[in-house]
Amino acid sequence: MSTQHTHAGSAPGWAYWSRPDVLASLGLTVVMLPASIGVLSQQRATIGPAETAVLALLCTVVLGSPLLAARHPLAGFAMATGAMAALALLPVAISVSAALYPSGVGYLLCLGQLAARSSWTWTLAGWASGVFGAALIALTAPELTAADPAGTGLRLGAFAGLAAAVTAAAAVGMLQRARRIRAEEREQAGLRQAVAEERMRISRDLHDVIAHSMTVMIAQADAARAVLRDDPDLADRAVGTVVTTGRAALHDMRAVVRAEPDAVRSPAPTIDDLPALVDAVRSPVCEAEFEEHGTRRPLAAPVVLALHRAVREGLANAVRHTRHPVRIVVRLEWSDAEVRATVSDDGGAGAATAGLGTGTGLTGLAERVESVGGTLSAAPLEPRGWALTVRLPAGKER
Repeated sequence: MSTQHTHAGSAPGWAYWSRPDVLASLGLTVVMLPASIGVLSQQRATIGPAETAVLALLCTVVLGSPLLAARHPLAGFAMATGAMAALALLPVAISVSAALYPSGVGYLLCLGQLAARSSWTWTLAGWASGVFGAALIALTAPELTAADPAGTGLRLGAFAGLAAAVTAAAAVGMLQRARRIRAEEREQAGLRQAVAEERMRISRDLHDVIAHSMTVMIAQADAARAVLRDDPDLADRAVGTVVTTGRAALHDMRAVVRAEPDAVRSPAPTIDDLPALVDAVRSPVCEAEFEEHGTRRPLAAPVVLALHRAVREGLANAVRHTRHPVRIVVRLEWSDAEVRATVSDDGGAGAATAGLGTGTGLTGLAERVESVGGTLSAAPLEPRGWALTVRLPAGKER
């Protein structure tokens, strides 16, 4: 809280003088100081020029204190409190207590600033000192003594009214403080939500990049090891795919975390990039095919990205969860209103037991597909195999 107060109080130039509380303090000084001087001028019969000048100075200090309180609430309140105490006690020969002059409104503004921008402890202390000041004025005001020399009715009434004014000023300040705290909490909650959403985005995108690429690299490395002695050239091509896929994954990962300035300018994936995804998983122990039927329709950029991610996830799952040899088919079917992409496998040599994957890929993919108006389904095939299918809207660009 103290950091914010320092920042708010140190606003330079017009940023400070244009604040509502500062403008209100200036307006109050312009209106109330002449009124207080006018009331004081009527007391010339009971006080001399020196006392008049001192009282006028004290009234000016009380009205100027809110300007200090706008920067330093505690210092401004302390200055106003000292000036009000002096007005209540000096001079004793005046017929009307100077603490009841219009300038006293400046003290209430300082108390409000203290309650709005300081701790609860200082707020309570300021309110208590204000109530004590109300009692002091009620006991020492000359007009109350003259009107009721022996009784306490007027004094109690005056004390109740002044204490109520002090309490109202503190309550208004505390209300402003509570509103500001709620606004800060809402802002912090929004920031936390934005951070959580960004982390979720990074996590989802990293999964899309790393899961597919690592799966392809592992599959190609296994294939290279299997044919290393019998067919060195084929093994060399598989190792080359591992290297190419690894470099692409590193580049894509940097793009996700914005670590490489040039990476963010990488072109977005297109439909023409889908065959390359299929080629990347093809190996001596993995047969992969790409089929496309129908006439292509325009797709919005987010839809193309969702389609690309869906094919990647389907290929990665087919390679990761199926023992080789396996046959994978990626089929793209176009209609006037949608495009349907299916990634299916024949079950291979059975389910893999490597335990790769976190199980969150399909969940994140489903959210991505639904966000662009599509649907996703994944189910086993008869008699063997598995298929992942996405349906995405087509026919218009956005």
